[in-house]
Amino acid sequence: MAFADIETVMPPPTAAIEAAPADWLRVETELGTALPSDYKAYIEAYGSGRIADFIWIFNPFTKRENINLLTQVPRQINVLRELADGGAPQPFPLFPAPAGLLPVGMTDNGDVILWLTVGSPDEWTVVINDSRSPEYAAHRRDLTGFLAGVLTGQEPCPIFPDSFPHSAVAFAPR
Repeated sequence: MAFADIETVMPPPTAAIEAAPADWLRVETELGTALPSDYKAYIEAYGSGRIADFIWIFNPFTKRENINLLTQVPRQINVLRELADGGAPQPFPLFPAPAGLLPVGMTDNGDVILWLTVGSPDEWTVVINDSRSPEYAAHRRDLTGFLAGVLTGQEPCPIFPDSFPHSAVAFAPR
């Protein structure tokens, strides 16, 4: 799915926050991997904010630690590792392992949105980890394709509330 699909479903804000084109090379060097082009286009168009009153996509250029990609990647991976060490099922390896899960966002319920890093970054798909159980839901779309699909109801996520999206689909810069 093309980045244009998310723009059709949820137009970018006219005044995005923390959305200016930035130093992607620095971010990718710090993470130790290139990032998908749809994600970079999303951050540059939307910046920081909440999707449909529920989803946050981590932005490497924000100073807010709770939604900063570079801060949240190690935090979320450590949480998943600790849960696995405690006996919770971990059906996927964790980044930086090959085909590992790499956090990219979170819901207001605490569900973690992750990339499954199989293939080149533009081939990565999305996996959702349920905050209230050891369940994972794998989707066969890139990040913006997943967002467009879940926001239109074409690809429901079994981990998200049945009523999602419960309001008009909109992006709220924050």
